[in-house]
Amino acid sequence: MIVKNSSSKLLFPALIVALGICLCMTAGCTSGSSDTTTPETTTAATTAPATGVSGAARGSVSAVPFATLISFLPAAPAGWTADEPAGVTAMVEDGQWTWASREYTRDDARAAVVIQDSAYYDVGYWESWDSLVSFETTEGYYKQKKVGGHPAWEIFSKPDTYGTWVGVNERFMVYVSVDGGSKQDLDAFVNAVNYGGIANLK
Repeated sequence: MIVKNSSSKLLFPALIVALGICLCMTAGCTSGSSDTTTPETTTAATTAPATGVSGAARGSVSAVPFATLISFLPAAPAGWTADEPAGVTAMVEDGQWTWASREYTRDDARAAVVIQDSAYYDVGYWESWDSLVSFETTEGYYKQKKVGGHPAWEIFSKPDTYGTWVGVNERFMVYVSVDGGSKQDLDAFVNAVNYGGIANLK
């Protein structure tokens, strides 16, 4: 269920997870803080927080229409141009989940924002959420953080690829990616999302 024209940027996080697991297996894992990570230092990996879609029964709610999720996709920040948004409704088990996305461009830089309503099914980005680990290398990092009070992961890969996942109420997932931009560009998109409004969706 690829929305619009899928770019390689959306495949990058899976590759970084694999790299992190390989590094962890070869170097040995110990816990460490990831709040002040820098890509120049290699530290040990830590496991993901115990936050996932297991907090409620699968399909115990109906996924909101993708048109509703589209309304939460942010407008283009200054200097950026937004493409038309796209949405998907997908079937899973006896229910469904929804997905909305939008791509943005500025010169050679590209960004994307994806919002999904899992309806508490283990789908989309939730499938890998609990397998994420914190790590740092000379080439980039994965680190845990909070966004709007919600658990989140941030990634960086040299020279200029960034991404953030934000889990909202163990049901909604917001994913922001920036390629060819800066950390400030990532923050601009991440901070433009109305997480409180998404959390209040029923």
